[in-house]
Amino acid sequence: MRRGGRLAVALMLAASLHGPVTASAQRPLPETPDSLAAEFQTAIRVAAWEAAARRMHPEALERIRQRIDVLVEADTTGKVIAAIFGDMSEAEYHELSAADVFVAVMLAMNRHIRGVLYFIVIEDIEILGTVEEPPQLAHVVYRSSAQLSGAVPEVRVMTLKRTEEGWRVLKTQELETIREAARGFLMRPDPPAPPGR
Repeated sequence: MRRGGRLAVALMLAASLHGPVTASAQRPLPETPDSLAAEFQTAIRVAAWEAAARRMHPEALERIRQRIDVLVEADTTGKVIAAIFGDMSEAEYHELSAADVFVAVMLAMNRHIRGVLYFIVIEDIEILGTVEEPPQLAHVVYRSSAQLSGAVPEVRVMTLKRTEEGWRVLKTQELETIREAARGFLMRPDPPAPPGR
């Protein structure tokens, strides 16, 4: 993706996709795997977590939700939920969608351990090609440059899966990092204070 195209996508995401996780009020998503992959990376880069969630496959969102569920169910103090959502009961938590949980976890990590996001944020992305695995999968190969000082470009693969609405991100190294970071964030001996404190 050319630099001008990346900038245009970033500006559109930053300006218009910081609202609730609803598809009806937002523009249609790209129809090709490589364009969807580039928009997902842009959403991560500008911390547009709702936009990122909208570009994720339900299975990817559910894997993160399941990781949080395990921590919530093992916690007898309520501090895990409080660290993410503030004053919320466990029953209310279980009524949330997987997308809502993902967004809330990312906002919580951004508040308390902002430095961890530098390990997942990509400064630049160059799509090298896409290999489709009909009928449902596509693997986007891309070269990424991280924001970390001294980081060298890496070649990575992002797997997308087709849904009724189009392509969505199923697996990528950034999502693996997010799952592990969320686990470490919520398992700290002294859980972070609830939002607003």
